[in-house]
Amino acid sequence: MKGIKAALFFFLLMGMGHALMIVINHVDESYVFEKSFMFWSAVILTLLGIFLIYFTRFNKTDTWQSMNGALGGLLFWTGAVEYGLIFASRRLGITSLFGTAPEYRLMKFTWPFILGVFIYLLFHEDVRCNFIVYLRRKLPLMKGPTSEGIIRNYGPRTAFEMILVLWTFYVLLLLMYDENIFGVHHPATYLTFILSLGCGVYLVYKLLKIKEMGKAIRYAIPTAIIFWNGVEILAKWKVFKEPWITLNLPIMSSITAAFLITFYLIYKEKRRKVSE
Repeated sequence: MKGIKAALFFFLLMGMGHALMIVINHVDESYVFEKSFMFWSAVILTLLGIFLIYFTRFNKTDTWQSMNGALGGLLFWTGAVEYGLIFASRRLGITSLFGTAPEYRLMKFTWPFILGVFIYLLFHEDVRCNFIVYLRRKLPLMKGPTSEGIIRNYGPRTAFEMILVLWTFYVLLLLMYDENIFGVHHPATYLTFILSLGCGVYLVYKLLKIKEMGKAIRYAIPTAIIFWNGVEILAKWKVFKEPWITLNLPIMSSITAAFLITFYLIYKEKRRKVSE
């Protein structure tokens, strides 16, 4: 159950993160604030994310290191990356195209940077990502075995994982949606939808076997985000309206309540473990 709690926590967190951005954007558009409300919101989110990542050095367990690292990575992504691209697209005069917002048109072309980071991780002996370790087993890439040294703080690693996984799948979906490459209703997009759900179910199956909450949190990040691809694609196909975009109050209240309950269950699980 630890893995399910962790996966549900991050899945709900994705919707709440979207809703937070919509609220900030609406406030900035509805009230003048000399158009600085969005800027200072981005700064606060970024600094809060950095603080949470820094604070992980004081966390004694890998559970809270991983949790704070993940939340810090998400806040940094939202404040520094997403809003940074919004400000950049405005400065460059980029407009929406085929329903894709200007900031995402910019993000789409960051795929070479993702490839560069991935190549670095693929050959880095200290990286223990399951997917990368799998590729190392199948391909003759390493001079020796993966390093097995002690990790004293999982926080920065988890923050990096959150940022990189979000970035990778954002760009993947943007490339799928691009009408000049594939398109919203291209077979490649349908294949991405199928693989997202199929791989998501498999990752949930793997999560069920994890006994440590810290490890479950780290494993739940890609699980929830890969599942979220399916939600994003369904919304793009107009199967439903995203409540975190329309700010549907009853639905968002339910999502928030479920998120808080899940967080409490994770906290309770950790307290029980410590007391034992």
